[in-house]
Amino acid sequence: MKTDAIVCKTEGPVLTGIGGTERMAVGIAWVLDESGTVAKSVTGAPSSLGPEDLTAALEKSREQVRRLIAAVPVHEGEIFSTHLNFLEDPAFTQEPLETMKKTGCDAMEAVRRASEELQAVFQEFDDPYMRERAADIRDVGERILRNLRGESEEDLTALPPHTILVAADVTPSRTARLDPRQVRGIVTEMGGRTSHAVIIAGVMNLAAVVGCKDLLSVVKTGDRLIVDSPRGTIYVNPGEERIKEYQAKIEKAAREEEARQKTGTAQLVRKDGSRVLVAANIGSPAEADIALQKGADGIGLFRTEFLFMDRKEMPGEEEQYEAYRKVAEIFAGKPVVIRTLDIGGDKPLPYLAMRREENPFLGLRAIRLCLAREDVFRVQLKALLRAATAGNIHVMFPMISSLQELRAAKNVLESCKAELTRAGVPFFADLKVGMMVEIPAAALLARDFAAEVDFFSIGTNDLTQYTLAVDRGNPDVNPLYDFMHPAVTALVQKTIEAAHCLSIPCFMCGEMASFPQAIPLLAQCGLDEFSVSIDAVARTKEILLQQEGIQTDPAVCP
Repeated sequence: MKTDAIVCKTEGPVLTGIGGTERMAVGIAWVLDESGTVAKSVTGAPSSLGPEDLTAALEKSREQVRRLIAAVPVHEGEIFSTHLNFLEDPAFTQEPLETMKKTGCDAMEAVRRASEELQAVFQEFDDPYMRERAADIRDVGERILRNLRGESEEDLTALPPHTILVAADVTPSRTARLDPRQVRGIVTEMGGRTSHAVIIAGVMNLAAVVGCKDLLSVVKTGDRLIVDSPRGTIYVNPGEERIKEYQAKIEKAAREEEARQKTGTAQLVRKDGSRVLVAANIGSPAEADIALQKGADGIGLFRTEFLFMDRKEMPGEEEQYEAYRKVAEIFAGKPVVIRTLDIGGDKPLPYLAMRREENPFLGLRAIRLCLAREDVFRVQLKALLRAATAGNIHVMFPMISSLQELRAAKNVLESCKAELTRAGVPFFADLKVGMMVEIPAAALLARDFAAEVDFFSIGTNDLTQYTLAVDRGNPDVNPLYDFMHPAVTALVQKTIEAAHCLSIPCFMCGEMASFPQAIPLLAQCGLDEFSVSIDAVARTKEILLQQEGIQTDPAVCP
């Protein structure tokens, strides 16, 4: 989103960024000192920090993260378990040593290079969720560098009351150390709504606006700020009338939030008794626990890509099994839809030796890659089959464009069942199998596909992109990206109708599912499950309850 600074006649500038949570806050700016960020050392300078210093810094970093995990709630702790994995990854434990040996640089420069190279891998992703994982890598890199320099972490536990933290970026580690009794919000120049820092801010009930360009050139410590997260707006040194207006809004929002907490845990039904589910989209087991607390009726999309991205080798069957099992156990019988690996030319994996493609969105990605690399696919499917004994796991294949692809994927799944049977390994044989409808060809032939799967899940992000020939990541054509375009809504409606004609449920896991203007249309079409971001669960239920024919289920609601 473009950021503008608008000078008002009676008050300070108004900045615009990306709203990360559903909160509003009035407070005083406290600009974070950026001296602890990754700093470049001089290449070719005499080596002052060697391999033994790096080893000590890595071990000190691990111990700090272990203490952090022990100090925060479970769901936040699992986010930082990822940081612990990075600290064991060869990218930080081996590659800096090789760089030092080859170039003669010191440990500081070697770690900086390793951090930047790994960040660059994640920043190439089209998926915003995956791009935001670069912030976790930067967080780990900064921690190692601080320990190499012998510096202590900033003390963010004793900030003044009513603080709005302002920074170029706020890492997950910094966010977790904030005291929500003192801090009311965070505002950053960088970042997106799917960053772990934003997720933690949402759990801590903080206002958060990210991606606000030119922020630090406008805001100074001591400035009075209004942070309107739902609108992605920051008022700098607003007038008294504006402050009173927002204080009233905040009080009203608090009353509504109290009422919404009951709505968030409600279960919805239509007049005919059929359930209307509001599930959550997640990318890690850590987020599953948060989703359950927010009232999600299940997991409509578990992106498995992150399990594959923070490493130099593919995750093994046991590691994948543990991750999938953990989510299934958290939701204790509620549906958990796990999407098989959706990776491709735009999301390179170094250990798969994937060549760079001219047009990766039309190339070897998702199910196409999995069928081409059946060895990778089989490991994931066996882990899923085993984990399904712990809960209600559904498997979902992405980017299906033909019946041949779907049948080939199902055949591999059946082959994995046979292999586990021969090995005497327990697994759940009857897990439901579904597919993403995100290519126009699949939507147009939805009735044929519906005869061969247990459910559909419409991925409106890619469906819109492919239908309108618009790269949603290209700012020059982004205004043309519109999932309410008549061609897109026609394909959505056709897919839902085809699913119901063949008596299978139809879900949706794209952004359209939580778009307030789209929800009434989707409810009218009979969409069975709305899978949305964690923060949008309660709001989506609230809008659904305003639709004719949808109500809370009195038999199960508190």
